[in-house]
Amino acid sequence: MEPLSTALLLIHPFLAILLVLWLVRQHGWRKGGGTLKGEARREALAEHVRSGERLLVATVGLVLVAVLARAAAGYIEEGRITAMLLPSSLHGWTGPLGLWILWTTVRHGRRTLAAMENKESIAAPRTRHGRVADLMLILVGIHAFLGFLYTFTVLS
Repeated sequence: MEPLSTALLLIHPFLAILLVLWLVRQHGWRKGGGTLKGEARREALAEHVRSGERLLVATVGLVLVAVLARAAAGYIEEGRITAMLLPSSLHGWTGPLGLWILWTTVRHGRRTLAAMENKESIAAPRTRHGRVADLMLILVGIHAFLGFLYTFTVLS
C-alpha cells in the first residue's frame, strides 16, 4: 500500500481515539449527574445535552472522514474512488450500526429532555436513553477493538 494511502487511512483511528474518550466522559454523566443538586445539576445537564449533540455531529464527521479516506486510498491505489469504498472488515460494517445507535441514544435523550420540560414523567425515556447508552458503549469497545486489529492490516 502506498504511504499516502496508509496515512489517509490512519487519520480515522487517531480521531476515533479522541471520540471514544469523549464518549466515555459523556457516559460518565450516569454516575456523576445523580450526585448534583439545584443549579449545579441544571448547568451540568445543559452541558451534557450540548455535548451529546456535538458528539453526534462529530461522529458523523468521523464516519465521513473514514469514507473519504477509503475513497482517496482507492483512487491512489487503483485509480477509482469506489475501489475501496465498501467495507472489507467487520469493523467497517459496524461503523454505520454504531452511528445509528448513537443517533438513537441522542433521540432518547431529546425525548427525556422534552418530558422534563413538559413536567411529564421522565422515567421511561431516561431508562431507554441510559440503556441504549450502555449498549452503545459496549459496542464502541468492540468496534474499537476490531479497528485496532484492522489497523494492523492497513499497516502491513
